[in-house]
Amino acid sequence: MESGAAAEPTALRRRRLLQLVFVFVNVVLVETHVPGTLWLIIGGIFWIVLVLISAAGSSLVCGTMCWIGAIQDFAEPLARPRIRIDPRWGRGLILGALLLWFPIARLVLPGAGMHDQTPLDVDPHTWPRHLFGLGLALAIPASVALLGKRGICRFLCPFNTIVGVVRRALSRITAPAPAAPAAKGCAGGVQRCGGCAHAAAHSITNRQAKGPHQ
Repeated sequence: MESGAAAEPTALRRRRLLQLVFVFVNVVLVETHVPGTLWLIIGGIFWIVLVLISAAGSSLVCGTMCWIGAIQDFAEPLARPRIRIDPRWGRGLILGALLLWFPIARLVLPGAGMHDQTPLDVDPHTWPRHLFGLGLALAIPASVALLGKRGICRFLCPFNTIVGVVRRALSRITAPAPAAPAAKGCAGGVQRCGGCAHAAAHSITNRQAKGPHQ
């Protein structure tokens, strides 16, 4: 028991360290801009892989890799659930915004996304492109103070909704085929339902009623 209790804080510290790495990458290194076609495809494949990993039952994505969830964990002492949001509305609105922001940005900014520019950039001259991530990082603790522990995950994040849909679809695809039904009245020697005896008696009664030559 003591070894298990000692291992738990060690695992938590490792998880917190990994969370810090992902927070640093997303806030400091990843800049916000309209992606080109190449990075749109790469990003799509990246998110599909994350959904499949989570649908397989892994908690790695939400528990460690998600930088928004990580900041919520660090801000957990501020958790005071003062506001409740219907998850169906909250997640639906966020999912709609995530799906529509790219085509809207292309319409509003016709020249945006024309070049396949990497989202990772450490050039100090491009610091305005990091303002969105920095602002979001500062707003997340406030969300914990209003929505409670992992409130964004529970009320606003559509990721688990998508994972749930994919998980149900995969379970239908990978579910074993139902066993072929046994012949009517036959229990295969496993159960004695009396179906065979009933069918035999019914057959004999019919033959007697028809007579010996019928």
